[in-house]
Amino acid sequence: VRTLCQDWFPIDYPLSWYIDITSSTRFFALAAIYDFTIIGLIVAEIKPYIRLNKEDKDILPESMGRDVDVGYILSLGVHKKFRRNGIGSLLLDSLLSHLTTAERCKVKAIFLHVLTTNQPAILFYEKRR
Repeated sequence: VRTLCQDWFPIDYPLSWYIDITSSTRFFALAAIYDFTIIGLIVAEIKPYIRLNKEDKDILPESMGRDVDVGYILSLGVHKKFRRNGIGSLLLDSLLSHLTTAERCKVKAIFLHVLTTNQPAILFYEKRR
């Protein structure tokens, strides 16, 4: 997983991050596997609105309220050989299904950060709105 994330993303996460995403209940982590190999991954964190950075609070509507949870997509990536086959959409749909269950009824928004230079990712998310 670490090797894939280093290949897919411009962020070098510390080893503790990989341990957290696989063992902490505050994270949703799901891998797409083909032929016993991880070919895609989504990681999201569910946290209370009050724990967000000011910059992140500013992008969310005030009408949403303060006593809510939000989902923050930390990573979504698919191996280059398997892109444009619906794997990213399947991973994102799985996250959305998880966050819209009765036990997650406090989750009122999902957001992420993406580099402005990453046009394929921007187009992917715009199509999914």
